[in-house]
Amino acid sequence: MPVPTRHGRVEDRSAAAPAADRSRVVVAACGAYDAATVAGALAEVLEAVGGMGAFVQAGQTVLIKPNLLSPRAPDLAVTTHPELVRQVILQCVRAGAARIWVGDSPAGQHAEASLWARTGMTAAVAGTPAVLMSWHTKQMPLACGTDTLAVPEWYSEVDVVISLPKLKTHALTTLTCGLKNVFGIVSGQAKAGFHSTYPSPQAISAFLVRVYATLRPALTIVDAVTAMEGNGPSNGQPLFVGVLLASRDAVALDATACAALRLPAAAVPMIRLAAQAGLGNLEAARIECVGSGKDVLRAARLRPSVARYLRHIPEPIFRLATRLFRLRPKIQEPQCVKCGICTEACPRQAIHERANSGYPVIEPATCIVCFCCMESCPRGAIAMDLYFGSVLRFARHARREVRPGDDASETDH
Repeated sequence: MPVPTRHGRVEDRSAAAPAADRSRVVVAACGAYDAATVAGALAEVLEAVGGMGAFVQAGQTVLIKPNLLSPRAPDLAVTTHPELVRQVILQCVRAGAARIWVGDSPAGQHAEASLWARTGMTAAVAGTPAVLMSWHTKQMPLACGTDTLAVPEWYSEVDVVISLPKLKTHALTTLTCGLKNVFGIVSGQAKAGFHSTYPSPQAISAFLVRVYATLRPALTIVDAVTAMEGNGPSNGQPLFVGVLLASRDAVALDATACAALRLPAAAVPMIRLAAQAGLGNLEAARIECVGSGKDVLRAARLRPSVARYLRHIPEPIFRLATRLFRLRPKIQEPQCVKCGICTEACPRQAIHERANSGYPVIEPATCIVCFCCMESCPRGAIAMDLYFGSVLRFARHARREVRPGDDASETDH
C-alpha cells in the first residue's frame, strides 16, 4: 500500500514489509571489506527491505550519513568503513537519485579535508556523482522538543536520509548504533553544549531519542563487519563480528544489535525510551529478524563499556558520584600532539594548556564526564582515568538496588 513519508513522497512498502505491528531487521553475513563481499551483503539486506527503490526515487536528493567521529583510519573501527559508503552510493545511483551527499559533523573542530581523507571518504566518493558535504557553512535552527538544533542550511534540500552507523560500545550510552548516529547531523559545535545540558546516561539518552524523532532516517544500515568493544566510541578495541544489519526501524535494529553485547534491549536507556515514545519496537516478539548473518551476530561477544555500571547510578546523584569518586578522562601525553581539538570540544571549558609543557590538562572540578574530549581526539590520546574503582563499586551497588526485572536478563561476562 502506498505510504506517505516524512518528506511527502509516496512509497510502496507492501512487497517486503512484515506485519504492520512488527519490524523487520535484516542481518547479512559479511566476512570482509572487499568490494564484492560488501556489495553482496548489501544486496541481501536491501532486497529484504524492498530494495533501494523503496527509499530513493528518481530526482531526489539523498544524504548518506556515516559515523565520522574523528579523523581515524578505517581499520581502527572508529568510523563507518568507506567500502560500505561507496556501495550505498552506487545503489543510490542505480535508484536514480539526482544528488547524493555524504557527510557527518564530528565533535571538535577537525579540518574536513583531513577528516575525509583519513576516514576513507575521499576515496569512497571518487569516480561517483556523490559529493562530500561541509558542516562549516551557514546553519539553520531546527526545533527538537524544548531544544533547538543547529543543522546545515542545505539540510532543508534533503529528501531522504540513509544512516550508516558503526556498531560500537559507548562509555555513556552503552551502545552507539542506529538511534545515536543521526545526532551527527547536528553541528559539532552545538553538540558539545547538549552534552553539558544532559550530562548523565539517562538525560543524554532521553535527549538523543528526541533528536532521532526529529531527524529520523528512512533507512539504517549498520557496519558491524568490524565493531568496537570496551570503552568506545573512540578508545575501545576493534572486534571482528562479520555482519551488516539493516532496517527501517532503528529501535528494532539497535535492539537486535544488543545480542552482540549479551544485553536485553530494555537495559539500554536510549532503546527503552525510544520504544516507550512509540518510535519503534524492542520486544523480540515484534521484531522479524531475517538473513544469513543471524547466527553470526548471536555468536558475537562484545566486551561492554563502563556505561554498563554508570547507567545504574541514580539520576539525581550522578554528577556528585562521578566527582566524588574522581571518574575522569585523562590525557595520555605520549600520544598527544597538542592540537587543541579537545579544548575546543569541551562544553564546560574544563581543559586548559599547561603553562610549562603545552599539553592539555583537565580540571577535575569543572569536568562533567561527558566524554566529548575523548570522542573528538584524533589520536586516541584521551582515555578513562584508571583509578575509578570506587565509582564502579558504587554503581554495582546501585545496580543491585534496581527494581526487580529492570535488568533481570543481563548476563555478566
